[in-house]
Amino acid sequence: MKGIEGLTLGRYELRRRVAQGGMAEVYLAYDRRVRRQVAIKVLYGRDESFVRRFEREALAVGALSHDHILPLYDFGEQSPWYYLVMPYVEGGTLRDYLYKRKRLTLEEAASFLDQIASALQHAHDHGVVHRDVKPSNILLRPDGYAYLADFGLAKAIMGAEALTSDGTIVGTPEYMAPEQSNGLNDYRSDIYSLGVILYQMLTGRVPFTAESPVAIFLRHIQTKPPSPREINDQIPLSIEGVILKALAKDPNDRYQEAQELSVAYWKTLQYEQLRSDKVEVAITPLRVESEDNLFDETVLTDTDREEEIPLSAINTRVLPDTERAMVRPPLTPLLFPLIAEAGGETSEETVSDAERAYITEHSPAPAPLGLGQHFHARQLLLTCLALLILLLPMGLLWHSQQTHLLPARQHSPTQSTQQLAPSQTAAAQAQAQATIAAQARAQATAGITSRVGAGNVLYSNDMKGPGGGWVNDGTQCYFTPQGYHVRTYGGHEVAWCYSSLQQFSNAVITVRAQLLRGDFYGLAFRLNADEPGFYVLEINNTGEYRFVLATGRSPQKWLTLIDWTRSNAIASGYGSSNTILVLAKGPNFRFYINQQLIKASFTDSTYVSGLIGFLVGGDTRAGTEAAFNNLWVFQK
Repeated sequence: MKGIEGLTLGRYELRRRVAQGGMAEVYLAYDRRVRRQVAIKVLYGRDESFVRRFEREALAVGALSHDHILPLYDFGEQSPWYYLVMPYVEGGTLRDYLYKRKRLTLEEAASFLDQIASALQHAHDHGVVHRDVKPSNILLRPDGYAYLADFGLAKAIMGAEALTSDGTIVGTPEYMAPEQSNGLNDYRSDIYSLGVILYQMLTGRVPFTAESPVAIFLRHIQTKPPSPREINDQIPLSIEGVILKALAKDPNDRYQEAQELSVAYWKTLQYEQLRSDKVEVAITPLRVESEDNLFDETVLTDTDREEEIPLSAINTRVLPDTERAMVRPPLTPLLFPLIAEAGGETSEETVSDAERAYITEHSPAPAPLGLGQHFHARQLLLTCLALLILLLPMGLLWHSQQTHLLPARQHSPTQSTQQLAPSQTAAAQAQAQATIAAQARAQATAGITSRVGAGNVLYSNDMKGPGGGWVNDGTQCYFTPQGYHVRTYGGHEVAWCYSSLQQFSNAVITVRAQLLRGDFYGLAFRLNADEPGFYVLEINNTGEYRFVLATGRSPQKWLTLIDWTRSNAIASGYGSSNTILVLAKGPNFRFYINQQLIKASFTDSTYVSGLIGFLVGGDTRAGTEAAFNNLWVFQK
């Protein structure tokens, strides 16, 4: 059907149709008043009763304010059209993404479930029931951030048409709760729909399909959902129990809050992670003191299978103090950037890699290393001291030899300027260093604060005096007895300083750092000075960390792999010392701060090796400055 591109609705110019459904079309539009792109949902004409009810619902939804609810900018009427104005989200819908991926990993599903459940919980707490929760109503940014959209539309249509059409049901049958076939709806119907989405994310299909909507409704009412594990054997039995409880026929047997479903899934996933023999934490494997009291005995087990256990019996218990930190719900969602090219079923190899990685994916502050019953702190400390006593002399000797015996290699223009000939004057050397530092600096036109087991010693430096190939321009990058200082000159700016001597691939990198003023600072690794490109683990002044993939000189184009996440491991405040440790092996990363595990596993294969550096930045007008010292690199 021909669209209405080129039409102007109020102050909005319709540029391009991006989606079409049975009741509406969505257009990319331009708001002439505030000069921005927006999405316009144009509804086909309805009777007066629908229009009035729709307006009331739009006002109610407009009052909702939540990070994962797509905000409503405006709504209006221009006969014969009624329209809603919303932000334009570039990543498509969860429906589109599932069509490409078929099924998601357990962690990806947890991320989307957590985000949408928090949106539904907020709406339910404010008396709004969605009534049409489905993947096509979940919009995704490219970084995996999700928005729930189309609140209230199904209720408005139902209220209008029920007056004239006996038995009319509005919604998508595959995602509707059994009671909705009788016109009954409450917040638990939304929870059932969310359970269907969770089922689909992990299996690649919805639980019930048929040739007609009536047949689908009958299956929702009468038929038990097929076992998710029979479709995807990577789903643990305890996770299956969570899914089936969300899909209970009786609303009273389901989770009674959307957030309860999300937390139950998350805790169950953490339990499976904790008991997995594949999980490693530093030198000492992570052990659980008592797995039996993590969950009730009524949870399904591999030997005590399925059918007669009541779903209401599947619930989590209060955890012992020693494990409570391991199952704390995330303060902010962990995002999984959308995979652009993904065809067909998830491969067995991909699933296996994910399962090897998924401990504490949703825990912003796991139990500390070196403390408590899990880690045998005294033994670990003695082991580390013995290793240092044995390896430090050899490592320093090796490093000294390598510094003099480094093979000649092709330097980029940026790097070669650091290898200054002795005959050059001090002024020329200073100018060269200043040029390098200036190249390692980037400005943004908008705020950047919200954007964007060890082996042999490979390298060590107390970072309190010049040398080692480190940029030293005396202003942006310079040494003092406090350590190696990196600073920016103003707001909306980041700067990084690095050493050109050695590149590392598989390594454990650790450094101690202090934020002296400004916003955030971090350890950059696998750094290419020419692109520039690197990874950076950042810490801010309020006790949060972030993991960023830097590509090019514009921070606005950098990709946030892990958005700001609070951790009790971080010492906040200016002048506080934090020890950052990054374990990088191939595409797999693990992060510690102050000997506490903050991220057990993250995977990205953009950069495989590179230099080491330090980064600072933020929006503070006076700039940001941090000092770094005691840098160590171990073989991994």
